[in-house]
Amino acid sequence: MNKGTLALLISGLITIPTATMAMTPNTDLNLMPYPHSVELGQGKITLDKSFSIYIKGYDSPRVQFNAKRTMSRLYRQTGLPMLNWHAQSEKDATLVIDIRHAPKSEVQDINSDESYRLDSRNGQIIIRSERPYGAFHGLETFLQLVATDAAGYFVPTVFIQDEPRFPWRGVSYDTSRHFIELNVILRQLDAMASAKMNVFHWHLWDDQAIRIQLDNYQKLWQETADGDYYTKDEIRDVVDYARNLGIRVIPEISLPGHASAVAHAYPELMSGMGDQSYPHQRGWGVFEPLMDPTNPELYKLLASVFDEVVELFPDEYVHIGGDEPNYQQWKDNPKIQQFIHDNHLNGERGLQSYLNTQVEHMLKKRGKKMTGWDEIWHNDLPTSIVIQSWQGHDSIGRAAKEGYQGILSTGYYLDQPQPTSYHYRNDPMPKGITVDDKRHQGETFATYKWVKPRSKGGPRTGNLTIIEATDGSYRAFTDYNGKSREEVFIIEYVPGVKFRGHFDNFMSYTEFNYDFSDGKLKDSSYQLIGNVRWPTTGELVASSDREGSMIPEPNGGYPAELTEEEQQLILGGEITIWGENLNSMTIEHRLWPRSYAIAERLWSRQDLTDERSMYKRMKAMDSWSEISLGMRHHADANMMLKRLANGADETPLQMLAKYIEPAQYYARHWEKWIATPNKGDLYNQYERLNRFADALPVESLTVYEMNDLVATYAQGDKTALDALTMHYQSVKLAAQQAKPIFAANVASVETVPVAEAAIKVAELGLILIDTAKRGNALAESDVEAYQRILNDNAIIFDETIVAIVTPTKLLLDTLL
Repeated sequence: MNKGTLALLISGLITIPTATMAMTPNTDLNLMPYPHSVELGQGKITLDKSFSIYIKGYDSPRVQFNAKRTMSRLYRQTGLPMLNWHAQSEKDATLVIDIRHAPKSEVQDINSDESYRLDSRNGQIIIRSERPYGAFHGLETFLQLVATDAAGYFVPTVFIQDEPRFPWRGVSYDTSRHFIELNVILRQLDAMASAKMNVFHWHLWDDQAIRIQLDNYQKLWQETADGDYYTKDEIRDVVDYARNLGIRVIPEISLPGHASAVAHAYPELMSGMGDQSYPHQRGWGVFEPLMDPTNPELYKLLASVFDEVVELFPDEYVHIGGDEPNYQQWKDNPKIQQFIHDNHLNGERGLQSYLNTQVEHMLKKRGKKMTGWDEIWHNDLPTSIVIQSWQGHDSIGRAAKEGYQGILSTGYYLDQPQPTSYHYRNDPMPKGITVDDKRHQGETFATYKWVKPRSKGGPRTGNLTIIEATDGSYRAFTDYNGKSREEVFIIEYVPGVKFRGHFDNFMSYTEFNYDFSDGKLKDSSYQLIGNVRWPTTGELVASSDREGSMIPEPNGGYPAELTEEEQQLILGGEITIWGENLNSMTIEHRLWPRSYAIAERLWSRQDLTDERSMYKRMKAMDSWSEISLGMRHHADANMMLKRLANGADETPLQMLAKYIEPAQYYARHWEKWIATPNKGDLYNQYERLNRFADALPVESLTVYEMNDLVATYAQGDKTALDALTMHYQSVKLAAQQAKPIFAANVASVETVPVAEAAIKVAELGLILIDTAKRGNALAESDVEAYQRILNDNAIIFDETIVAIVTPTKLLLDTLL
């Protein structure tokens, strides 16, 4: 097996069946999230104009709403008028909705039964559930089952038993940084329901704006929202609509930090010294204003806000934020420092715990439980609180060890462009160390310290340790500074010469590409974070060749291993969609169809891990969600491309968009930060969101197919080269035609280098295909020249990455 094939294999682009994989559930049907148990039979049930529904057992306006909604969507999916859909009896119905009991309470909660069964084996489709929420999910499965062939529309003969793995499956929507229009929110609720997600976490309150109408303390929204806020009636409409879909709505009121909007409206409640005045914050980041927990007036405001919020939101939880407090104002204020001393608090961290305790009591008095980000956790608080973690498995693992409930958001940040496979692999359940990190007798090792600079903030640092076993095999792990020890999966390792390995961490899919010389990382070394290369330096700091040298201890400890009882405290996860680079026109193609993959991770069996199947089914969901739900993730993107075309034919832009990706992780944020001499001029609400990058899908599924074709060729199938040729010709032509279009629009002048880079890489791809077809060997000088082309065009161009660099590099590797 040559190096190229080996790299593809370990990267997961070629799948080899194993005994373990054979035990994983089959995913023959285009369903997401995939049900817990599926028995696919022979035959089908035809759907025609006579289709009808009968509701058996428990009925209510909500059940009727979902039955009618199902008929509306069935019409969208088939185009068949089904006018007489109310069956008069059970035996006459095509679809029977059989709900045994009413919900246990009027307000849906975390313990609500969401299980259902769907049976189409006996000439009729029957959805059975104990409670209505399960039936609602069953209807979504039914709509995903609808298919067509030359004979007509049908659902297959199937028996499904289904229930969620986790009870908390949500999306946190930031509508503070940029206002999201109400119709867009309602459409996202439709999509969430289709993915069986059940929590809408509404981030209404942050530094830039407070977007909730309040009768008291009206300056909170009047002076910060620029007129873009949600009225109480609109909020009630959203809550009612979500309730009909089986979705809970949890509001977030951020404190004590992310308080710049409160500071602008009521500066006297902040912790600064003297006469305080704060501008309307337009920038992104973490800012100084911090609420003053020693000021009684603060608690009056919070009490008033909570009184109004609990009237609008019936859910049992209220989110209090709590993340990223900048303690500087507390440190500088003598009065606050005296309060900390007099009350025997553990510094500023103890003061935040004191504030959280007061807030928890206020919410409990109003019949609510508290949830918030990692920073709210403190042993003074009751275990009824829920920790939402942006800090990762280490954080919720530690909290679970102390008896606290948690939900994971790290790895589910969909505002950050990431490979969908990365999100799919990210299980909420913490797991222990997966590699033997001990050196045994006769084994050798080498540890390199690495440093990766960032465009904003200090550098990331860590260690990489590779151990060679006595049988000649290797294993590796990294100690990312402050994070627990992680296994690194080796792609290629030549001791003292090069190392290639990958792992998933809190940032993204991460790949170490290190070349060594005299114990140091060469200038060619880099870390691939998502799709962006970050130059990395480093040196050998420990080795078995050095007398007395030992493998360094992990500076971030080891990942938590939970008992079965502690695992029950992990409630699920939430997608987060922060709004710095998003608005009503761009949020949808950031979320969909990728959210189906995360929804599956939260709903489906833990052993459902086949990424090929996930991508195949997600592609089906991409089209289905447009038709069944009216999602606009493609329509909005195409409209943005039409706007860039400015009257010209937008087809070349649409074609080129299939092969280009937005720079992933935080790269786009950092590009905006460094774009001007006065750093940060574009890192704010005034920055335009009309670039080519804003219209792109997060991940190119076309390039994913190209990677697959290279893998097929590496396995010996030369016909894959013809398909690759068509891709390279398409991208070259599209880039050539797009270049003058970009140049003619002020919004895309800076995108011209993207087209130029795409042309160069496409031409290289065609050269490599010609070489492969001829069976010629590559000269060393040619290899060096080709690698320079790839390296030169793998950089960020106008916040984008020329994604075809990846399959082209893989193709070059197969020819070496």
